Amino acid sequence: MKDYQQKKMKNHVLPQPVYRQALWAVKDLLRLKARLGELRMEAYVPGERNLLITCSGYGTGYVCDVTGNKATEIANLSRRIDAIVSAFDAVPEQYRKGIEDKLIYDVPYSDDYHPNTWKRWQQVFIFNVAKNLQIM
Repeated sequence: MKDYQQKKMKNHVLPQPVYRQALWAVKDLLRLKARLGELRMEAYVPGERNLLITCSGYGTGYVCDVTGNKATEIANLSRRIDAIVSAFDAVPEQYRKGIEDKLIYDVPYSDDYHPNTWKRWQQVFIFNVAKNLQIM
């Protein structure tokens, strides 16, 4: 796997498991956005019933808060997506599209810049993703 950290960038080196979690969180961004779109569409469907939802039990009664469960999931997905997208702020504008294409769409880096430059800014981006997702 060619997704590795440059050890000379000591300020942005993460433990290997943290680096992998942040990297795969970025690679999962398309699915997260699709799921968020589905949940937002479902939020406007009146009278929707789902019998497979999780319910909290207390004594002999159960409370099933479908709206609360959907709202919580929407909030969690939105927070995760925002954490990943806001990590691009640490990367100069000219490298953002290339890093996005490489990590999310698996498109090779262009020849516009040296490969080490791409790797350096990719590492800064992944570091900020880990920091924003609080997995450091």
